Amino acid sequence: MIGADGIHSPVRSTLFPGHPAPSYSGITAWRLLVPAPGVRGRAYESWGRGKVFGVMPLAGDTAYCYATDTVPAGGGGGDQPAELRRLFGDWHSPIPELLAAATPERVLRNDVHHLAPPLPAMHRGRVALLGDAAHAMTPNLGQGACQAIEDAVVLAHVVGDGTGAVFFGGDDVLAGYTAARLERTSRIVARSAAICRVTRLRNPLAVRLRDTMTALSWRLAPSRVNGAMDEVLGWPPPST
Repeated sequence: MIGADGIHSPVRSTLFPGHPAPSYSGITAWRLLVPAPGVRGRAYESWGRGKVFGVMPLAGDTAYCYATDTVPAGGGGGDQPAELRRLFGDWHSPIPELLAAATPERVLRNDVHHLAPPLPAMHRGRVALLGDAAHAMTPNLGQGACQAIEDAVVLAHVVGDGTGAVFFGGDDVLAGYTAARLERTSRIVARSAAICRVTRLRNPLAVRLRDTMTALSWRLAPSRVNGAMDEVLGWPPPST
């Protein structure tokens, strides 16, 4: 059986009843689609004091935007486009213009939880966990869905050709799945959470130090900064 039942997975709770539940990461996230005929070029992300705003141009003169703020969990309700304009309306262009075009039905708001302590395994017996059920993470590396896809590829490889290896191969069949996935996903969860903590900085001195160090890194060692994602993005699928 495969438990791909999300961040609050009942399957995970059943397999590992003593493991800590997902915890609030300290940020709330908004995601929205807006018409953006004037937005072209590459995606970008801007950081402020405890806040982030990102823009990704899409086809059809549309932009996908996302935003986070360091606020207590449990908020929401009301006019979310108005809330975004209050939080980001004085940021650089084209953020105010994009938010002016936002409508309530195209804005999602969610408190961001993550599974901070890694599970002892991604399977138990003949049951495997996949995606957020196994390793829910913050969105700071954009790897939540990506890691779920990797899980699926590895799980299919371990199970075999679909002739029933999981059910007739004994309880150790899925050990290869845990061996291939647990360490990698745990590193990515921790790395994403570390970036999340940096984005939550609000103290003016800490924010200035963060921004200065980031700018210097891009100027003095751009290849090293770009190469920091090689481990994440350069994953090779298993081969026969």
